Amino acid sequence: MATISFETFFLHLIDRVEKLQVQVNKNRSIREEIRTLEFWRSIIAECLASFFYVFLLCGAHVSWPNHDPSNLMIKALTSGLTMATLAQCFNHISGAHVNPAVTFTMFVTRRISPLRASLYVIAQCGGSIAGAALLYGVTIPGHQGTLGNTLIHPDLGPWQAFGVEFVLTFLVVFTVFATQDPNRRSLGSDALTVGIGYLATSLPGIPATGASLNPARSLGPAFVMNKWPHHWVYWFGPLAGAVVGGLIYEYIFDTKKAIKTLREAIDEVDKESNLDEDDYENPERCNVTKDGGPQTSGTYGAQYYDQTIRPALNTYSPTHSTYPVFTESSYGTHSGPSSNYSGIYGSRGGGGFRTVPARMEYDPGTTKF
Repeated sequence: MATISFETFFLHLIDRVEKLQVQVNKNRSIREEIRTLEFWRSIIAECLASFFYVFLLCGAHVSWPNHDPSNLMIKALTSGLTMATLAQCFNHISGAHVNPAVTFTMFVTRRISPLRASLYVIAQCGGSIAGAALLYGVTIPGHQGTLGNTLIHPDLGPWQAFGVEFVLTFLVVFTVFATQDPNRRSLGSDALTVGIGYLATSLPGIPATGASLNPARSLGPAFVMNKWPHHWVYWFGPLAGAVVGGLIYEYIFDTKKAIKTLREAIDEVDKESNLDEDDYENPERCNVTKDGGPQTSGTYGAQYYDQTIRPALNTYSPTHSTYPVFTESSYGTHSGPSSNYSGIYGSRGGGGFRTVPARMEYDPGTTKF
């Protein structure tokens, strides 16, 4: 019992600290949040990270004279390695979302505030447009091509492309949530894990839909080149897949839920033990059967007496009783109930007695039979 109490205290302390941190963040007003340097530094980090991501990834799609056009592996490696680099640089500052789908999922799971989520998305979209615009300005005219704009394969329909973006973004966001789990055993660099997630999803996604996985990544080149074929797919597909992936990890696979379940189980054990101790300390909850043992059913179970045994004074009353000392004349004989007390207690199951109240005012001179 001492071990359970210590574990309960320890887990309860951890839970209180977590709740206190969440409460402090929730109670912080918008005015207080925008006045902090950390807030604006994180906004700038998201804008700068999106700028580099679109510039490098879309740059891998640009063809250059006297050079072979980049193949599928180069594009996928660029996506994965760029995300790993940016996550290593900005994860400790802003979380390195670099993706409106990730930011929106963080907001849905209440990990960031609505103000922060809104400005993150604005910064990501602005950075992606700036990165695509700079890439357009530094490339050779006539060789920009589509500038890395995400396009659906001609043999696929929009809803098929929606499914591809949904599934691939689901895996990416699921990986991001897994790397942020504090109870997960790290197998190396978390930034590299995220980058490998982008790399693995880009390999099958680029031929089908261009492997956007990121609405801001599709917005930048589409805005600069003014080409919007089925652009809604690259917003609703990643957003829906990201939200589903984040919610599934949050409420099913998050290891903190298992700790909370263990804590609740230990609390229930402590409550049951406390109730048992209260039962022993409270004599009014200790019931006695006719055999003299404790009665398990009912709170105030009836106290039964054998006909041949006369109850002693205050034997079954938990408090001091006001009954007078009865004699043989009051009860009658031992062989059966007499008419004197049968009118008071009645009979039960062949002449037994009903429950004797723990305390009652009784005056034999005024009581009517």
